[in-house]
Amino acid sequence: VFQISVTNDIRFYGLLKTIGTTGRQLRRIIRYQALALSLAGIPGGLVLGWLVGAGLTPAVIGRLNGVTNVVSVNPVLFAASALFALVTVLLSCRKPGRMAAKVSPVEAVRYTEGSKTRRKAGKRAGKGVSLLSMAWANLGRNRGKTVVTVLSLCLAVVLLTMTVTFAKGFDMDKYIAAFTASDFILADAGHFQTGGEVFNPDMALPEDAVEEVEARGGITAGGRTYGCTSPVEEFITEEYYRSVWSRWNTPEQLDSMVHFKDRNEEGLLADRVQLYGMEQFPLDHLTVLAGDLSKLNEPGGRYVAAVYSDDDYGLPEMDSHWARLGDTVTLRYVEEYEYYNPDTGEIYGPWENVPEGANWVDRAVKYRDIEYEVAALVTVPMALSYRYYGADEFIMNDQTFIQDTGTDSVMYYAFDTTDEANPAMESFLADYTENVNPQFDYESKSTYAAEFEGMRSMFLLLGGALSGIVGLVGVLNFFNAILTGIITRKRELAVLQSIGMTGGQLKRMLVWEGLLYALGSVLLALVLALVLGPIAFSALQSMFWFFTYRFTLAPILATAPVFALLGSLVPLAVYRSVAKHTIVERLRDSE
Repeated sequence: VFQISVTNDIRFYGLLKTIGTTGRQLRRIIRYQALALSLAGIPGGLVLGWLVGAGLTPAVIGRLNGVTNVVSVNPVLFAASALFALVTVLLSCRKPGRMAAKVSPVEAVRYTEGSKTRRKAGKRAGKGVSLLSMAWANLGRNRGKTVVTVLSLCLAVVLLTMTVTFAKGFDMDKYIAAFTASDFILADAGHFQTGGEVFNPDMALPEDAVEEVEARGGITAGGRTYGCTSPVEEFITEEYYRSVWSRWNTPEQLDSMVHFKDRNEEGLLADRVQLYGMEQFPLDHLTVLAGDLSKLNEPGGRYVAAVYSDDDYGLPEMDSHWARLGDTVTLRYVEEYEYYNPDTGEIYGPWENVPEGANWVDRAVKYRDIEYEVAALVTVPMALSYRYYGADEFIMNDQTFIQDTGTDSVMYYAFDTTDEANPAMESFLADYTENVNPQFDYESKSTYAAEFEGMRSMFLLLGGALSGIVGLVGVLNFFNAILTGIITRKRELAVLQSIGMTGGQLKRMLVWEGLLYALGSVLLALVLALVLGPIAFSALQSMFWFFTYRFTLAPILATAPVFALLGSLVPLAVYRSVAKHTIVERLRDSE
């Protein structure tokens, strides 16, 4: 903008020099102009920025869990923004100031954009000159301005393309599959809360709640999963124990933890274990890494499946469990503990007898040991898991679980419905968990689909807003480039008309210039999107496990007609203001 202002008033600055104005004074004039514009623009920008931020923030915060919607009015933010804008303005007016200070009165009167460039000597082209070739030559007069204009327009298209590609790359199937394994899951509300309680008998889902759901009809398949509410232990090596807990503890803490652990006759450490009792429906949703899950249902058999962890991409972590296929696992069902001092050996007995502040360790004194064979190695979908970690996990069928643990607390009921019954079941569960039994809650595929769409729309909103702002800057640069080119060449254009070029031909030449800007921007955006897209989104795929790169040309194809329209209309509008003066007036113009 400052360069356009100086270019437009270059003859005025040349005349000022003829009456004694120094270069320093000219630079100061331009700097004062910049400061005057800043005085009006920066406060307005701060207010507008705060209003836009206040409008966008609720849309973003609404998609983030546990984040409070607060629009900051911290004066430091406003001061930093104002300082950044002011520094940008002062830097921007330095080059135009030097240009105005260096120009001589004679150069100012004769100034035409690109007039300082010199052509290389050579043979003339054999072909005639066309309007397109003249437009192309005009763009080459000031290559720096042409490059900046094309880049500013191109950047908006690239940002928009990246935003749409990013949002379109979110794979709903991957997202939903990671959080759900069935159409619906009904459980205690605490089961769904992040950082909620450890599963206990008070969180058990009663049978009448399951019956009410099944009475609605439309269920194609379903099943209960029982959670362990009694203490169960396994026996593991000290090496494995340290390998697991070293992720969260220092060596000194590990030494202390090992010291206080109870051991069996073989010297193995007793550690807590989590058990699942699953009916056939949840069993069918497990991912089998090795073995045969059908063995869990053999009458009179004692089989378990060892649960392995997996990463966000569904790849199993084979070091997350010690049990291997065919191993024998001894599980200890503890009925009574006693407490003692590990340093002195003093036995306190029941918990009520432990002195306050005493150093104590527990050990099982009444228990049942049962041996099982590992029939399969599996991973459990997050939706069907305990949703917290810290202990090795094993799965058995529901009848074996109830018989061996002596408990029958249902952790959740998972089920599928027909497509026709799905909306009615969604409405029923929403009313049931909000009004009838608010201690319960549910999850469904449709709620996660709505959450997914909300997150995708948030990225589209933010990316679209950023692309719009950058696009506005690009359009202003384009308008400035056209305006500068026509104003600085108005005498030259008048000369062309005086030697026979018609007004229609002149307009077509200017339109070709605008279209070449637009075409260059679109082509450069396409090249950058093709080159940078795979590089940028390969990194995103490692950050977002539900992202799949899918290149799209839709944003480029959508903006190409808009740029073409701008390239046609802006030159015509600018030329129209110049053409109000006659050819003779423009030839005589020596301001």
